[in-house]
Amino acid sequence: MKLSVKSLLFDYGGTIDTNGVHWGEALWDIYCLYDNGLSRDIFSDVYVKIEQKLGSQSLILPNHTFRETLEIKVRLQLEELRVLRNQVTTIKSGLQKQTNLNLLKQVTETCYENTHRCIRSASEVLDQLKECYPMYLVSNFYGNLREVLHEFNLTHYFQAVIESAEVGFRKPDPEIFRLAIEKTGCKPEEIVIIGDSYKNDIQPANQLGCRSIWLKVKGWNNEAEPVEHPLTIDDFSKLRTILL
Repeated sequence: MKLSVKSLLFDYGGTIDTNGVHWGEALWDIYCLYDNGLSRDIFSDVYVKIEQKLGSQSLILPNHTFRETLEIKVRLQLEELRVLRNQVTTIKSGLQKQTNLNLLKQVTETCYENTHRCIRSASEVLDQLKECYPMYLVSNFYGNLREVLHEFNLTHYFQAVIESAEVGFRKPDPEIFRLAIEKTGCKPEEIVIIGDSYKNDIQPANQLGCRSIWLKVKGWNNEAEPVEHPLTIDDFSKLRTILL
């Protein structure tokens, strides 16, 4: 049955670009292809540390593409992994430098290809939704989301982009969604928020009185989340069933 709403607010990272897979999990799966000796616990610690670093320092600039963003992110992760593995002798450092260069290329390219594939698939759905709804993007990102949207030919789908690095609010703070709701000109109950994170997307939607669709596929570290939500899908393409 079609859901009756007037505007759609989309999350970007983990929703449109990975089809519901948390970015930490997406990267972990790729690392496992090329680095069999990597510990999950170590990777988890490194992932969180680097994300915090990227969020607090201006290492990613507004003109950086997604590929450049990936290279920065993976390079920082590999440097931290090298430190944690205590490979500090001259010989080991030389070998690890070459290994890191290979891993940087392998992880970056595989991740980019996977992301591009997910976005191509999501674009087919967005093409159809755009005919029926004004759409907006609400995302925690590094300040270069508009460049990334341009890179993947996604800009034309969205009436406005509300990015955390620009507005000074990060999900799950409901204020970032309030800014988006104001731009729609609709009442909260006339809006549906679509995202992969229960904490960052679904809970704020509920708090503000919006409808919500949870793209529940693979969350970070199997975090405890509700088993059920009234509108839950396991593939981005299933938005057609609910919204068209």
